[in-house]
Amino acid sequence: MPTYRLTIEYEGTRYRGWQQQENARTVAGELIRAIEQAAEEAIELMGAGRTDAGVHALAQVAHLRLARAVEPQRFRDDVNTLLPPDIHVLSLQQAPERFHARHSASARSYLYQISRR
Repeated sequence: MPTYRLTIEYEGTRYRGWQQQENARTVAGELIRAIEQAAEEAIELMGAGRTDAGVHALAQVAHLRLARAVEPQRFRDDVNTLLPPDIHVLSLQQAPERFHARHSASARSYLYQISRR
């Protein structure tokens, strides 16, 4: 099963965070729906971290495994056409079999912007 690394950006205002939840719209839930439709198979998606409700991401990393190999750029484009406009897969590339979005991360960066009104 080939492993794929995704880099994703999203504007999280309309979502209840990253983690898939029943009866709640989440970033991972939207990605899983689109990827499963494009791949025509059930998948598990693992993010490098989780964001809370309303939080945005510029380069969230995730990984998944597919039953068959895909052409990364074409598959990325197929997935992007199935996603809402506030979620976008920036890149999708085949990764080493042992790659894990959370455990393989060497650093994380956060930017907090707080209104002082």
